[in-house]
Amino acid sequence: MNTKGSAQGSKGTDWTAEQVAVVVANYFALLEKERAGVKLNKADLYRRLAPEVGRSEKSIEWKLRNVSAVLDELGIAWVSGLVPAHNYQDSLVEAVEIQLGQHPQVLTNPTSVTPRFTPAGAPVLVPPPAFLNSDLQDRHPVLQRLVRKYDPAARDELNRSLGRAGEEMVFKFEFDRLCRAGRRDLAKEMDWPADRGEDHRGYDVRSFEPHGEERLLEIKTTNGHARTRFWLSRTQYEVAAQNPSTYRVRRVFHFQNGVQMFDVKPPLDASLELIPDKYAAVPR
Repeated sequence: MNTKGSAQGSKGTDWTAEQVAVVVANYFALLEKERAGVKLNKADLYRRLAPEVGRSEKSIEWKLRNVSAVLDELGIAWVSGLVPAHNYQDSLVEAVEIQLGQHPQVLTNPTSVTPRFTPAGAPVLVPPPAFLNSDLQDRHPVLQRLVRKYDPAARDELNRSLGRAGEEMVFKFEFDRLCRAGRRDLAKEMDWPADRGEDHRGYDVRSFEPHGEERLLEIKTTNGHARTRFWLSRTQYEVAAQNPSTYRVRRVFHFQNGVQMFDVKPPLDASLELIPDKYAAVPR
């Protein structure tokens, strides 16, 4: 993704930092209203902002979608209907950073987190992306710095409400999948040890394939995109290596923006770039 350069408006002139700041501030106002359960009228906002910033309503909508794209990189659920649009300028990233400083609550989820599903008929379990490794190094330095500052992998790992909601969704999905396949007997044998606090097992949910093969699922949930980084523990890595035919990392992404998920099979380092992050230090 290229965030360098300027995005031009309908008049063929570059957006000023002041114009961008106004639109970004209004985006965060929308986001807070949506989180509070207020019904949004985005079309009215476009009409109101058009004369204020001197841009067309379509141009304003696109700029708001640019904000969604930055939030997607940060693992933050964006305003519904404002699907991420890329190719934004550095000043927009900087304006988002200012708003995050003023609205830190946006970085956390409400206590109650529920998935928002894609339109009826759209698949939830999908093939993994062609490249699973994060390409943060390909991002422009301004965006790289912002992603490191608000590390989505670290926030997801600490967000227990999001993690549990992802596990619950996967458990229900697997149960329904087996029942639809005529294997209610296997669905009743499913287990959710993580719900009992049994994190030492190295997986969250025990499920099955319709033909009876066991599946040990480690659930990793984010509001970010499919290639958002995530953390794996040593135990999870070792259990995956010990159970290559049955273990799967189930990556759940866009949890509150049209949730989808895919599986990563062992050996994990064949599909994932595993970067050492912490070391156990023992005094000599």
